[in-house]
Amino acid sequence: MNYYIHVPFCASKCGYCVFYSESSPSEERIGSYFDKLFPQLERAGEGASTIYIGGGTPTLPDCGQLERFLKKVHTCLKPAEDAEISIEANPETLTPEKVKVLRRYVTRISTGVQSFFSEARTVLGRKCSQASLEKALALVAEAAFPHWNCDLIYAIPGRSIADWEKEFDILEKYPVDHLSCYSLTREEGAALYGSLLPDEDISADLEEITQKRLAERGIFRYEVSNYAFSGCECRHNVNVWRGGLLKGYGPSATGFDGRVRMTEPADLDAWLAGKEPEIDLISPQERLNEIFAVNLRTVAGWSRELWQQVPFCDSWQKRLALAHQTQQHFPGFFEITEESIRLTPGGLAFWDFVAEELLV
Repeated sequence: MNYYIHVPFCASKCGYCVFYSESSPSEERIGSYFDKLFPQLERAGEGASTIYIGGGTPTLPDCGQLERFLKKVHTCLKPAEDAEISIEANPETLTPEKVKVLRRYVTRISTGVQSFFSEARTVLGRKCSQASLEKALALVAEAAFPHWNCDLIYAIPGRSIADWEKEFDILEKYPVDHLSCYSLTREEGAALYGSLLPDEDISADLEEITQKRLAERGIFRYEVSNYAFSGCECRHNVNVWRGGLLKGYGPSATGFDGRVRMTEPADLDAWLAGKEPEIDLISPQERLNEIFAVNLRTVAGWSRELWQQVPFCDSWQKRLALAHQTQQHFPGFFEITEESIRLTPGGLAFWDFVAEELLV
């Protein structure tokens, strides 16, 4: 089983972010969240193959609260010996004590850097000083987590191609084995939606540079926005993209039982009050088409063997027929054999359009 836990608190809201969170929560507010969460985890009932703790900023609570939380996660979710346990961490919240706690309980840390340069972070509304960033990254490097992801954003207004090259010059100082590199997008509801306009004119060039610079280190693209050394891909995300079962905890968290998707209310008070999750109930065929489309975001795409592992899957021949049918509308976007279906690099660039066709 895969688990996702949403910790809905941040010190402040970044200008580009639309994920649900509350800023500057009181200790009482954080305590109420954990008081509601822990009994739910105690009823989980199945051992974890992956656990992903996201937010928000899961590393915002104080060191004592953080350790209590992670102990409870281990006790209740019973991770397998080789389980992947990921946590998102904003650098400005990390202390030596917190990093030691994290190192005891998680196998993979994901640092929300976004840019190594304070000027770019200021444009994004990302409140993290240069001193805090550098100190936190040094702590994470010294702790030697089994896996370390770093988030970076490109196409930030006012930042040049040369500036993006410098991000990778700095990145080489750190033993990161996974990168999530996102082109800045305007998200309705974000604090800076009206003023944070991505530099779309150079976005394609920046993506090309990303692939080139990371490939030089042996880090290759395995999904539209994700890059890793071989064997260091985020197992949690890969499992979910392939339609794996998922239990979600916390406000806005999503779960999936193979056919039905359930999303908790994106409101802490409603969640604390026990409001029922929203149910996304669609036909079995629509659900399979959705799973099929989502994993086509990966470079590997689908193989016959992988598809047959999807819960309640239909026949591989049906998937081949759908891919050939869609290919007629998007020539050059697919690579199809009797045993595999994947998108070409050009197809990955236009995945949104391919997905729309697959979901009709």
